[in-house]
Order: sequence, then structure tokens, then C-alpha cells
Amino acid sequence: MKKFNFSLQKVLEIKEQLLDNFKIELGSLNNDLKNIDAAIDNLKRQFRDINQEFVNKSRISISVGEMTYYKLLMESVFKQIEVKEEEKQEILRKIEAKRQEIVNMNKEISSLEKLKEKELEKHNRAVEKSEEIFIEEFVSNKSMTKKYAV
Repeated sequence: MKKFNFSLQKVLEIKEQLLDNFKIELGSLNNDLKNIDAAIDNLKRQFRDINQEFVNKSRISISVGEMTYYKLLMESVFKQIEVKEEEKQEILRKIEAKRQEIVNMNKEISSLEKLKEKELEKHNRAVEKSEEIFIEEFVSNKSMTKKYAV
């Protein structure tokens, strides 16, 4: 009998390749998230440093111009933090969406693999059946040959 050939093998291979691509994209998104977290930490550290410098100068004596300068500088850093936090939330949404795509693709691959297993079992049963028939015919032919040879 012919060799087993899964009719949806190409589909299964494409889905597995897509799954690998999704995992790579998820890794990239996680890397982006780490970079944004690091940027947020740096901005917060910068904000604390500026604030500490402002407090230290305020203890001694500070002009109105310097106060305005520190206020504007801190507002600027604070706005940058807010922008980075929004970027972080967007990346978190993308990560969740990518995880859902990976879960869905895993389900599709799993169902295709189960279908492949069922078709393989069906194929193996058909092979066994054809081998049984062949053996029965072979034995039957042998006994017929002996009968007529005598």
C-alpha cells in the first residue's frame, strides 16, 4: 500500500511557521517593553535628581527665574514620563494581543495534529486490513496449489 500522506501537511507547516513568527514578534515586543521600562526609570531618576537639586538650592536662596527654570524642567520630564507610560500601555496591549494570537495558533496546530493522528490511524488500519487480505489470499492460494498438485 502507498505511504501515508497527510493532505493538510502544508497547512500545518505554514501554521507552525506562523507560530514561530508570532513568538519572535512577542520576544521583540517584550524587548521593547524592557527598553521603555528602563527609559521610564531613567526619567524618574532624572526627575528626582532635578527635584533634589531644586530643594537644595531652595534651602539656600533661589531666584524667581531659577524657580521657573526648575519648574519647567520638572514639568518637561514629567510629560516625557507620561508619554513613555502611554507607550508602555500600548506595548502591553500589543503583547496581550500577540499572546492571544499564539494561543489561537497553538489550538489550530493542535487540532491539525489530532486530525493527522486520526488519519494516520485510519491509514494504518487500512494497511493492516490489506495485509490480512493478502495473507489470506496467499494461504488460500497455497492450499489450492497443494490440492491440485496432488
